[in-house]
Amino acid sequence: MRTNRFFRYCSAAILCIGYLGFAGTATVRAQSEQSIVALVNDEPITNYDITQRMRLLTVTTNSKASDALRKKVIENLISERVQLQEAAKNSVIIPDDQIDEVFSRVAKSNNMTGKQLTASLAQMGVNSITMKEQIRSRVAWRKVVQRKFRGQVSINASQIDKAISGEDPSSGKKETEFQLQRVQLKLPNGSDQRTIAARLVEAERIRQRFRSCANIAEVTKLARKATVKSVGRKSAAKMVQPTRAILLSAQEGQMTPPVITSSGIEMYAVCARRSVTRNDEQRKQVRSKLVSQEYNILARRHLRDLRQDAYVEYR
Repeated sequence: MRTNRFFRYCSAAILCIGYLGFAGTATVRAQSEQSIVALVNDEPITNYDITQRMRLLTVTTNSKASDALRKKVIENLISERVQLQEAAKNSVIIPDDQIDEVFSRVAKSNNMTGKQLTASLAQMGVNSITMKEQIRSRVAWRKVVQRKFRGQVSINASQIDKAISGEDPSSGKKETEFQLQRVQLKLPNGSDQRTIAARLVEAERIRQRFRSCANIAEVTKLARKATVKSVGRKSAAKMVQPTRAILLSAQEGQMTPPVITSSGIEMYAVCARRSVTRNDEQRKQVRSKLVSQEYNILARRHLRDLRQDAYVEYR
């Protein structure tokens, strides 16, 4: 009992000495943490920002604190400042509740609640605001890039086919897919039966002389005001009736019989025809991946340009 009481007294004394010894350095440490390491367009990055991000990285990526990691963190923080400044310039504002929602999803993926994740980070010396601000910069930057480059990102069926070629879909349905050219013969407004019949004769003459899509331009010269438009690859399932039924009865290298439409007289040249196994979910996932890759390329270029134009002062 006497020994335990003595240990407690010693511990208390040591703590008192510790408090006395560090009281004078607390202000120095606070000043050191708030000291500015870099300015990004006059916006500061402090020692505290860097220390917090380094702790977060060591916790989440099993990295070891080092000069190289510190340098990497400073560069990442500079990029994030530039990204958030660009977001503000473009009136992209991410509300706190959206950040909290993402933070909660991160917690859930680690079998924790948001409060538990906050407490867990605190135990390791990381303020949850550090992670939330990192989330904010990523979400804001994604919106900036999507808004700026939306019209430049386009993924077609050929790119998706190429990406999934060689894979064996676990499930899917058989579909007929065509490579088509559409031939259209204009009809004047209010055309009588005689005019329509004459145009049908011209259309049939084109159809009879058609051999392949290679000579389609040549044979369409046989009719007045005949136009050819590439439809590209088209699934039979996406064609409306009766066009779908007509195409399914046509073979590769054939042209469908002429049909009168509101636009004139139409025929389809079947340049190619094949049976494909369609897995819509797989194609959706592949398309999403390809779109993401395109945005990432544009995002890196845009960030590079912004950083070149930014004023960065290291201290």
